[in-house]
Amino acid sequence: MLLGHGPTDDAHEEFVQVVKALDACNVVTALGCLQAVEDHLLSHFESEREWMVRTAYPNMDCHLDEHQKVLDSVSEVNQLAKAGQVGLRDVRRLAAALADWFPKHVTYLDSALSTWITKRKHGGAPVILRRDISAGPQQASVFA
Repeated sequence: MLLGHGPTDDAHEEFVQVVKALDACNVVTALGCLQAVEDHLLSHFESEREWMVRTAYPNMDCHLDEHQKVLDSVSEVNQLAKAGQVGLRDVRRLAAALADWFPKHVTYLDSALSTWITKRKHGGAPVILRRDISAGPQQASVFA
């Protein structure tokens, strides 16, 4: 899911790691993992918002609206978990939902933003070089 914009690619790698940890959490680690996901999203989404504002990104409202919906869902589950109103199964369902949502978001919204930023900064679209192209066009899940 590399897009060719280093800061975005780094944030996406961190997202994958915190969601993997959330999916693998147990009753002892669940609250910490939920908080890590929420903290990451706050930082990640704020960085993207700043890039959109700084570059006058034309599709900012739609992109930010999706971010807010995801953040609201994560925050709600986090608050319910802190209050003891959701269990480990619900936390794992959230992890699965995030893992399902993320590739679509990257493909449709973040790729457009990355291209926009790179064109504004360098005058052209990002170029992504991959070492192992023998796998063909199928993309394995980064959450597997």
